[in-house]
Amino acid sequence: MIKFLRKTTAIVFLFLSLTSYSQQPSTEAMLTKKGHIIQSVINEKAYQLYVSLPSGYDPVDAARYPVLYVLDGNMNFPLIVPIHDLLDSSGEIEKVIIIAIGDRDQSAQTWLISRALDYTPSNDPVANADIASGQNIASDRIKSGGADNFAKVLQEEIIPYIDSHYKTTNDRGIAGHSLGGLFAAHCLINKQGIFNRYGISSPSLFWDNSKIISEEKLFAEKHKTLIAKVFISIGSLEPEILQSSISPFIIALKTHNYKGLVLSSYRFENETHTSVVAASISRTLRELYGRKL
Repeated sequence: MIKFLRKTTAIVFLFLSLTSYSQQPSTEAMLTKKGHIIQSVINEKAYQLYVSLPSGYDPVDAARYPVLYVLDGNMNFPLIVPIHDLLDSSGEIEKVIIIAIGDRDQSAQTWLISRALDYTPSNDPVANADIASGQNIASDRIKSGGADNFAKVLQEEIIPYIDSHYKTTNDRGIAGHSLGGLFAAHCLINKQGIFNRYGISSPSLFWDNSKIISEEKLFAEKHKTLIAKVFISIGSLEPEILQSSISPFIIALKTHNYKGLVLSSYRFENETHTSVVAASISRTLRELYGRKL
């Protein structure tokens, strides 16, 4: 029964995100505003990169900027741009470049297939079959467990490309929601050195029987230092199975008292897994890049 509930909830999360994505009428116009296409040699997938620059950005002056990489770019870029612009114009956050990573093919089905593979750290054949069945997708098109490969794409292809086109520093952050939050947490524990700021929103930490919790425990046995600024958030109306997997992760990070870790968390009252997205974007920018007012 527990395993069935876990699988069912995982699929619900994917469905909620898919609905949110498909109902954005202004997405196409926003996404074609400014972007780059990366054809990965590593995993043979095409990614669309969308760019939001801070106010005052000048291609020829000496200033350089930190970069925040945002997952599910096709959905999140139209949300984060006005929030970023507003907080930037009011001086509430540091000057930061936003890079949203999406799919070249902007269809909802392709997006679902892509994130199921890229954002999950382990293969789960049962979940794969459930996703395929629920969305009427051929069973052989849904795969999971590609997170390590996608992290390599980021480190060896996407980040160097952005660094060569924009005035960046080595101060890099990553922000993701749901499965994207799972991927961000995976990078925090397993891929040190790529990012140093993490926005982990409503993460699906229950994936593969909460494997990430076990991985953090093993990490703590070998490491006393974790240099990272981390913000973890969730909505109060999200399913219990998700909330119950996030709390142990936060407690473990606090209990292990890592040197160099700056951790904050927030529970958004009366927000669901879908409605919390916009709120978490705003709070993530402020927690990770906020200025003291």
